[in-house]
Amino acid sequence: MRKDSTAGWADLVIALAFVAVAWLLYYPILRLWWTYDDFYHFRHLITGRPWWYLFDGAEFRRLESKVLTPLLFLSLDVDRRLFGLHSYPFYLHQLVAFSLCPAAIYGVLRIWLRHLWAAVGAWVFLIGPVIASLAPLLFVRHYIEVILLGSLAVMAWAGALRSTGKRAWMLTLLSAAFYFTASMAKEIAVPLIVILPLLPEPEEGRRRLRLIVPHAVMLALYLIIRYEVLGTLMGGYGFKVDLGSLPVLALVLPGKITEEFIGGRISVLAILFLILIAVGALALFFLRGLWALIVTGAALLLALLPVLPVSTQMEPRYAVPAWIVVAVAFAAGCQVLAEKKRWIGAAVGLIVCLSGLVLNRQDWNVRFARAERMSAEDRFLFDMREGDVLRQPLLLTASLGELQWMKEKVFHRPRGGRWFQDDLYLCLHREPMGRVWGYDPAVRRAADITTRIAVLRKQFCSSIRWDAPLSASFQDSGGALRWDLGPYREGKYSFLMGDGVAVFEMPRSAAFQMQERAPFLLLRVRYESPEGWVTYSPELRVPLVEGEEVRWGRK
Repeated sequence: MRKDSTAGWADLVIALAFVAVAWLLYYPILRLWWTYDDFYHFRHLITGRPWWYLFDGAEFRRLESKVLTPLLFLSLDVDRRLFGLHSYPFYLHQLVAFSLCPAAIYGVLRIWLRHLWAAVGAWVFLIGPVIASLAPLLFVRHYIEVILLGSLAVMAWAGALRSTGKRAWMLTLLSAAFYFTASMAKEIAVPLIVILPLLPEPEEGRRRLRLIVPHAVMLALYLIIRYEVLGTLMGGYGFKVDLGSLPVLALVLPGKITEEFIGGRISVLAILFLILIAVGALALFFLRGLWALIVTGAALLLALLPVLPVSTQMEPRYAVPAWIVVAVAFAAGCQVLAEKKRWIGAAVGLIVCLSGLVLNRQDWNVRFARAERMSAEDRFLFDMREGDVLRQPLLLTASLGELQWMKEKVFHRPRGGRWFQDDLYLCLHREPMGRVWGYDPAVRRAADITTRIAVLRKQFCSSIRWDAPLSASFQDSGGALRWDLGPYREGKYSFLMGDGVAVFEMPRSAAFQMQERAPFLLLRVRYESPEGWVTYSPELRVPLVEGEEVRWGRK
């Protein structure tokens, strides 16, 4: 009894230490303002009926992304109702929830691993760039909540398997409730029902199948709600994916996920980190046998399959479920290695923990600098006056309109100000523009650059390669606009609207579901080479008429 009590206190201290470390690593988010899709979510919360996300399926169908995330809207709306539209309490809530995640992962791992290796797994989870990407983004808070709720579902499930009688059924009902709530936060929790019966517990299969029945009922309820609300079980992100393109996406998905694991920057340290992560995970397979391979493989596959249809344009958060699987497998593998050769397990674990921390700080500095710039630019956009022009704001193009709506309709401020996201605007509009502002990283705010515009215009406009080869084809088919851009396979392609007022980075070949149907689109194609030079197409008129096709090329 005394030994159990001591272990319990040790677990509590370690869990609280993880909360503190997570806070220390990511507390700078407390000084951010609104960024990314925050304005989009606020508009739906403000214009919809009170608590619409709990009962109004029609409002979900009006969302551009066609997702079922009532818990996200509930979480943001509670903050809004308690604190108004003041950003600090939102980020405080975000940081508290985020800091609990490594403690929750540690609690799950302690069911099967010793203190040290459970702590290693929670640490590797915490320092992953894909996990760090969640901290500054309020609109992905549901990923944080899924981690917490999913961890509680696993812990309650393990408790049910280790209990008997009424207590076992109480715990499995609690686990099912957590599972359903996590699924309503984000659909990435849905595959958990497959993993739970596979977890290593000394229980015969029939009892597991009986105890999983409440989870199956919750899954059926979730699928019914999802179909009734969205009219589909698969969801509806912007990019449309045909069955024929899935094999190609599947081939490149592991590479995209791995790239997100290291923050998109390849270095000697990143390669060492990945190799040792693989060593730890493979040790689990080779030293624990086929069952470990089946469970981990199934978990990784279920983490990747929901990502496949939306992986045309990869986002860091899509790799979160896979990173959790990798962190858990690595910790379990290190414990197995340590049982065979203690120094090998300790060396692998130590190197990964230290190298991962270095990679985390490198990635975080870049990631947070971007969020901080966007926050400062958004504040400036909100306060702009007539005659002000902001050059190259980072905010998502669609969210710029939402910010303008909030400024005028919610805060009743004069419209004031303009912006452009691509310097092509300077080449095509040579008339006096008023006071032009641009973000200055030295002072971390927008600074007056009016006197530099003539030089910037001359430098950029003279560098454009107007005669460089470029091609584009567009076709409206099945409610989606399909395109193929070329001839380059490397580099970045973008669509420009309004001569560069709005920029949308796009894949070389894809199809996009058009929610709002207009007769046509006016756009330019921008190409930026890996060497840094750019070229543009002329403005193209792309009809949004079923079966219509447009082809343009410059040899």
